[in-house]
Amino acid sequence: MSKLDFTAKDLAEEQRKEMEKHQNFSQTNMAAHYDELCCNYDDIYLKVGFPDPKKCADFVNELNVSTNIADATIFDMGCGTGLVGKYLVELGFVNIHGVDASGGMLKEATGKNAYTLLEELFLGSPSTFPSKFHSSYDFITASGILADNHLDNSVFEEMLLALKVGGIAIFTTRTEYLTLYGYGPYLKKLVDEGKWKMVKNEAHFKYDKIEEAVGRFAKTEVQVFAYQKL
Repeated sequence: MSKLDFTAKDLAEEQRKEMEKHQNFSQTNMAAHYDELCCNYDDIYLKVGFPDPKKCADFVNELNVSTNIADATIFDMGCGTGLVGKYLVELGFVNIHGVDASGGMLKEATGKNAYTLLEELFLGSPSTFPSKFHSSYDFITASGILADNHLDNSVFEEMLLALKVGGIAIFTTRTEYLTLYGYGPYLKKLVDEGKWKMVKNEAHFKYDKIEEAVGRFAKTEVQVFAYQKL
């Protein structure tokens, strides 16, 4: 891994090759994939336009109406390099836990000084989801884990396990993935079962700061959802 400079207006071949690495992985090598990308991750995503982490933090801030900001407990699922945590701390939140499958990403997140707990955990298995996280959080944030070769609908069950009653899960996904990966029907199923209700939904675009698409980085519509556990 080498730290590259993404501040120039035009991307050099070296930067393009690094960005193209973001599309070549599967679930079986997810942790190793992100270990390889971690040192340039923030620079790449902020270069191409990635408002998802800030949107998640802003949703928490807006919907935190019943809990003192200093007392609100937040669980950042798939925290990556800690961008969500960074924005939450800037808003005044202090009780933030993060988990991720990649040790390299967690090392980057540690440098943000935003989390009171960081732990390596591969999500997507509700039956083995650690009991210490059950019914513990006022908010869950998840930016970027509902994506290609990432997590299926089982992660929504883990969100429900981790939330307190009345707690809110805030997450992003591409609009197309609601159909492609069945996220939309499963979210409706959980609503119909009375497990949670949607309290906010908003759309935005990401990867919109560069004129020419590079690899997977083409302007894309994204949905931000907030569901409250009943």
